[in-house]
Amino acid sequence: MKMNRFLLILTLLNLNFTFSQESKMTFERLKAIKMTFITEKIGLTNNEEIFFWRVYNDFEKKIHERSSQKIRSIRKKYFKEIDSISSLEAYKAINQMNFLENLALELKQKRDLQLLDSLSPNKVLKVQHAEYRFKREMISKIVKKTNNEAEKK
Repeated sequence: MKMNRFLLILTLLNLNFTFSQESKMTFERLKAIKMTFITEKIGLTNNEEIFFWRVYNDFEKKIHERSSQKIRSIRKKYFKEIDSISSLEAYKAINQMNFLENLALELKQKRDLQLLDSLSPNKVLKVQHAEYRFKREMISKIVKKTNNEAEKK
């Protein structure tokens, strides 16, 4: 319970700081906001929360390092020149991104299996639902911010 309050306060301060600046959202700030969001949605006991965040953070780090960063790098490289790359390069990029997306999915499956060792299937499903809702809310905020900026111009 104390951890939940701490995370809530951290997120509120983080949100205030985030929206008071024009700078980009950093990975660390986004991660803190996501942690608070998920914690609020799944309702874990203190022992469950300690186990959950240890497993979840470990796998998030693996997914970020082994998949997400590499996909982002490939996209930067090929999407800038998308109209001028050869078919072979395009094919190579598609295969690399698909491989990395499958790797991320495999890691999420392993994470969920490890979570099921100590959490009920309902709570693990709540985690997936919270992740989905978090992404939807972040997209919604980005769209609103973009629309507001467009209206100001």
